[in-house]
Amino acid sequence: MHILQVYTHAPESCPIGNPKNLEITREWLKKVDMLATKYGIKVIGVWTDRWGHQAWAVYDTPNMEAFEAFEQEPEHLNRVPFTDTQTKIVTTVPETIAFFDKIQKETH
Repeated sequence: MHILQVYTHAPESCPIGNPKNLEITREWLKKVDMLATKYGIKVIGVWTDRWGHQAWAVYDTPNMEAFEAFEQEPEHLNRVPFTDTQTKIVTTVPETIAFFDKIQKETH
């Protein structure tokens, strides 16, 4: 199961101009792979648009329970006050095609 997260913060709380938020963000970036591994999750990638105040992360997780436990780690929770996070379950092209094929068989 793949999870896409979109992280957004306001310019006023940007880590670039806020030392506390910078340290929290640096710690999260340094530890995200290790924390994910603890729950059997693989970090596919993390990308940032520094000037747009957004970042994206894609995870491969065995289930939502593991992902929820991963999200409860202090390094994640420390970002909550200044980061809006959208979490979406996403599928790869082969997974989407297999889903369409299944639906098509069920409706015919």
